[in-house]
Order: sequence, then structure tokens, then C-alpha cells
Amino acid sequence: MLFYLIIYFVQGIVTNLHHPLMPYYVEAIGVPNFMFGFFFSFMNLGMMFGGPFWGNLADHNKKKISLIIGILIYCLMQILFGLGHVFDMWTLSAFRLISGFGMASALTILTGEMIITSDKDKRAKNIAFGAAAVGLGGAIGQFLGGFIHTNSFFIKAFRTDIFFNAFLLQGISVGFFAVLIAIWFKPKKTIVDPNKKRVQFWEGFKEVRNIKPELLYFLVALTLITIASTNVEKYLDVYFKDLGFLAKELGNFKMIAGVVSLLSGIILVPLFMNIKHRLKLISVFQIISAVLIFTVFRSSSSLFLILLYTMYMAYIAIKAIFTPLEQDHISKFSGNHNVATTLGIRQSFYSVGTIIGPIFGAFLYDYSPRLLFDTSVIFFLISLVLIFISNHYRKKDFIQNSINSNI
Repeated sequence: MLFYLIIYFVQGIVTNLHHPLMPYYVEAIGVPNFMFGFFFSFMNLGMMFGGPFWGNLADHNKKKISLIIGILIYCLMQILFGLGHVFDMWTLSAFRLISGFGMASALTILTGEMIITSDKDKRAKNIAFGAAAVGLGGAIGQFLGGFIHTNSFFIKAFRTDIFFNAFLLQGISVGFFAVLIAIWFKPKKTIVDPNKKRVQFWEGFKEVRNIKPELLYFLVALTLITIASTNVEKYLDVYFKDLGFLAKELGNFKMIAGVVSLLSGIILVPLFMNIKHRLKLISVFQIISAVLIFTVFRSSSSLFLILLYTMYMAYIAIKAIFTPLEQDHISKFSGNHNVATTLGIRQSFYSVGTIIGPIFGAFLYDYSPRLLFDTSVIFFLISLVLIFISNHYRKKDFIQNSINSNI
């Protein structure tokens, strides 16, 4: 587990170095402002395609080579993406698409290995610690990215004020991450069914046809929750600015939100893991999230900052607890022979939410900021209905299996 926490921490650093540069980079290369959201969506579109593909390869004992190749693809695409003065915006979007496809290998394979190597009673807690390690690494990565780009020493030594050099530096750090994986990563061998067909590109996607209704409804609910949470997170920054708050105040808020998320993952998740009825807990979280978001974004500008540092922080804590809960729940639909494939499918449904969210949210926010956040509230509540349907099918399947075993 120490290995995975270190790997997650390093991954968080190297994959977030470019994030503080993105708004300025989009402006510098002269592409339309909406491409900021499109670049984000194309990255997640690639992750959606990559999840089942890498997961299926991993379940056929190609974990290490798949992980290294995926990381190197991400490395190369990030460097090419830094050539915005050479390529047009749609070529850059293609680079982001392929970049996401490559990075899906790390998200799928490493999470799958963590689940396989964890005892069932510690699985969710370990996932939470992994998420905390990624979050801490991501916060440091974003700080380093902005610092390196503006620090006089790095500018003088490496000309990091030039965007391509900054992306090249990130590419080198991602290459170091691949070397770390090559030296240190020793995955568990998967028992492969000898009658199973050889892995082809689309095999991972074909697994979607075999999803049971209880898992399918839960995955659709996860997509709606992801759309809602992505829109809230992405457009909070714009809303913050529109209310007249300064960038420094926004930065202070983001830092505190990161600390709350980290502490929630470490302290609160182990406590909530002791609750047996996980699906009911997830349902309650959606109700609370809907109430919190509805209240915070319907407040006056004078109360907004107060509610942001109180009620919204409670929402941040719920988000940190929700992720390990849902990943642990989804992992129960798989055996040790197909954990990576199941998580790859989960990644695809999650990615659909992160793709649709920013694009859909852009139109809603232009029409009415409040409508965007109210729509997120509605999505949280619709997901609650889908979770209840999922639970209904789960109980129905359990009863049917009990009858068959008695017969």
C-alpha cells in the first residue's frame, strides 16, 4: 500500500503541472475561449475510450506494459499539445483526446491493483487513502506548475515562461513517472480463462453488453452525479469572479477546499466504511448535496462567501467520501479475474459525465448562472431515483439466486 500511495502521489504531481497554465495558454495561442472547456472535454473523451481498452488488456496479464505505454502516450501528447503556435485548435484537441486515452491506463490499472491487493474490509479505506494521495499530489502539482512558470530562477534557467518549455518540462516529469513504474511496479498475475478470446481493441467495450441491470442503473446514476459535480466545480470559479471577488480570494478558497477534501478522505472515510448499508448512505449523500448546492447558490452575494466556507465545505467533504464508496460498491460486481475491466467500464461512464458536463454547462451558464446550479441539483435528485432502481434489481437478483440455490 505504501507503494501505491507513493505512485498516486507522484501521479497527482506530474499530471497537474499544466492545469494552472491552461487559461493563459488558451489566450496566448489565440484560440476561442470556449476551447478551454473543449480541451477538458476531449481529454475525458479519450479517457472514456481508454478505460475499457486498458482494463481488458490488464485482465489478460498485460498490466505493466499497458501502464507504461499509456503513460508514455500521455507524455508525448502533452509535449505536442504545447506546440499551440504550430498546430490548429482541432489538432490540439486530437492531442488531448489521445492524451486522455493514454492516461486512462493509470487510472484503471492502478486502482484495480489496489483493490486486488487490499483485504475486503480495508478496500474502501485504501481507495480513500489513494484518492487523498492523488489529491495532495495534485495540489502540489498545480502549485509547482504556476510557480515554475512565473519564478525568475526557472525562467532564467529553463525559460519556463515560454509555454512549450513548461509543457516539455511536464513531459520529462511524466517520463520519470514511467521509469518509476517500470522499476517498481510488480502487478499480481491474473488467472485468465483459456477459452477467452484474444484481446482486440474493442473487446473492452463489448463487456458493456454483459452489465447487469443493477450495475447499469448505478453507472448511469454515477454519470448524472458526475455531470452535476463537474458543472458545480468548473463554473464556481466563473461565478466567484462574476460576484466581484478577487483571484487571490478564489485561490485561498481553493487551497482550503483541498485541505478539507484531503482530511475528509483520511479521517471521515474510515468511519463511514463501518456502515453496512452503503447504497443507502450514497443515496443520503445525493439528497444532502442537492440541498447544499441549492442553498449556497441561491444566497445573496453578501452571504455567499460565508456559505461557501461552511455549507459548501460540507459538500466538498461529501464528495471526498462518495468516491471510495461508489468505487467499492462497483468493485463488488466483479471477481479477481475482471476487476480492471469492471473499473474500466466505470471509468467510461464517469468520463461521459466529465465530457457532457462542461459543454452542457457552458450554454446553461451563459443563459443563467443560477439555472446551471439548479440543474445540478435536479441531476443529484434524478440519480437518487436511479440508485433506488438499482437497489430494486439487486434485491430481485438476490431473491432469484436464493430460490435457484434452494431448488
